[in-house]
Amino acid sequence: MEWKQLQKEQEQIFTQLRTRTRLNEQSLLIDKQIEHAQEEITKHSTALQQLRTKLDKLDGFSFMNMIRTWTGQQDELRAEKIDKAAVLELKINEAKKMQADLTADRTQVTRKLAQIDTQALQQTLQHIHAKKKGYLQIHNPAQAQRLEHLAEEEMYTKQLMLEIREAEEAGEVALTKLGQAAASLHSASGYSTWDTFFGGGLIATHLKHDALDQSENYLHNAQIALQRFHNELLDIHEMSTKSLHVETDGFVKFADYFFDDIFSAWSVHSKISTAREQVSRIQDDVHNTILRLQDKHTKAIDYLQTLEQEKETILNG
Repeated sequence: MEWKQLQKEQEQIFTQLRTRTRLNEQSLLIDKQIEHAQEEITKHSTALQQLRTKLDKLDGFSFMNMIRTWTGQQDELRAEKIDKAAVLELKINEAKKMQADLTADRTQVTRKLAQIDTQALQQTLQHIHAKKKGYLQIHNPAQAQRLEHLAEEEMYTKQLMLEIREAEEAGEVALTKLGQAAASLHSASGYSTWDTFFGGGLIATHLKHDALDQSENYLHNAQIALQRFHNELLDIHEMSTKSLHVETDGFVKFADYFFDDIFSAWSVHSKISTAREQVSRIQDDVHNTILRLQDKHTKAIDYLQTLEQEKETILNG
């Protein structure tokens, strides 16, 4: 049937135009995230430099420093400041990695945008609208308005299902990366215990530091995967219908965690258990979010079937 073919063509164009809208929104969002990463680099670098200055002063001679040495306070002050410096270094490294990955994402978005000819798509869409209107006026004028409403709802619902599926996939990637980070932290924790309780030595210490370095990389991979999941969830905010609304405010709460607290807990003394607990909590949040997305996807499928049944009844009546 000509109307069904026109509807199919309209859906394809709608998807491309919606993709452009999403890419534009993601471009703006990623720009803000890149800017935030740079702010983090600047803030933590300034704090690190100030700490280095204080550490240098602790090394200088003064009567107060001499008294502190007698009481053991100077060693405690140095240990505390070194801990803070190590945490700042971790945060700077993470912010730089985030900035690099987000910049790569931004480049990919720009490339995709350049491939979409908005003007040509809109012109084709206007032509299809005119043909559909003409067809309905001849074949089904009484139900023309209702059919157009059903067609519009159908397009939005299919697009919503697509975006939910993309968010689910991003969530599954985040879960995988979080699992790898958790396993790596467990490994690093084992080396830490060996080093602490069994004398350690140069080889054990080296292994421990290697494990911590690997954990830092795995944590970053989880961080950027969470950021991308978060961005996909924000897309769904824009996609809803009058009869099927997807509320995602609760879905994105986990994004507030990020890993700032993890790096604060993960000092030179390797308080890895705290980091492991935080990763585990985020895993639960992501898993629950995916379950809620799957529920919305099921409801969208049911709603789409209802729309299609009513449309077929009108067209075949």
